[in-house]
Amino acid sequence: MNSIDNALRAIHILRDFGSARVSDVAKVLGVADSTAHRIMAMLVFHGFAVQDDDRRYCAGPALSAPVISSELARDIDALAHPTLEALAEAYRETVCLATRVGVHTRVLHSVEPSDPDHVPERTGNVLPAHLSAAGRALLALLPEERVEALYRGAAAEARGCLLSDRDYRNLLEECDRTRRRGFSRCLEGINRGISAIAVPVTTPYAPPVAVVVSTPSERLSELYRTPERRSLIFAARDELAATLALRLAPADAQPGRIA
Repeated sequence: MNSIDNALRAIHILRDFGSARVSDVAKVLGVADSTAHRIMAMLVFHGFAVQDDDRRYCAGPALSAPVISSELARDIDALAHPTLEALAEAYRETVCLATRVGVHTRVLHSVEPSDPDHVPERTGNVLPAHLSAAGRALLALLPEERVEALYRGAAAEARGCLLSDRDYRNLLEECDRTRRRGFSRCLEGINRGISAIAVPVTTPYAPPVAVVVSTPSERLSELYRTPERRSLIFAARDELAATLALRLAPADAQPGRIA
């Protein structure tokens, strides 16, 4: 309970003061710097904190993400689980289902493989869409003017999500690469030592989602190095798209139904 209390108090510090150093957090919580560092590292992993260029911890996207309470999201989670579970075992890596809400990526569901050496499950994580594999896969579905509306101009600046010329150009280039190769890639864009690939899944009856395979960075290229390895995530995409299209279709659109 004390650890939970300290983590929640650290979140309050970020919410109320905007940023803090490890030493600041340690002083407020009355803990050692090493303990404060572990707390903040966990908040970064779950999207409640990010580090700026000066190594200060700032409020992360999870502190401002909108609530998802849709019954449809829960239905998609349940329908996707068998496909995610099979892919996790095939790759022997953690597999996630994610959606995009504005400039954020939300992890809806995670499945861990039986192999012990894998990235921890990430259900509930909120990540910057332009940096995450899932976000890039889903942003690549949008026309450029929609992406520009999210990340450029006065409205983006007012929302706190304005990208620099360089970062915006990098995002557009990554979206283009995603469309050409069929999957997006994130090399330690969010957490040091963790990388991922993702594919978008589109159906007529639900918002787009992404299937994500997360891995320790040294194993990233093994996920897509050969056509056989790439085919695993593409097959999962196609299977999930077919499942969602069939199970989420309105009654009058289902095969064999007479209107």
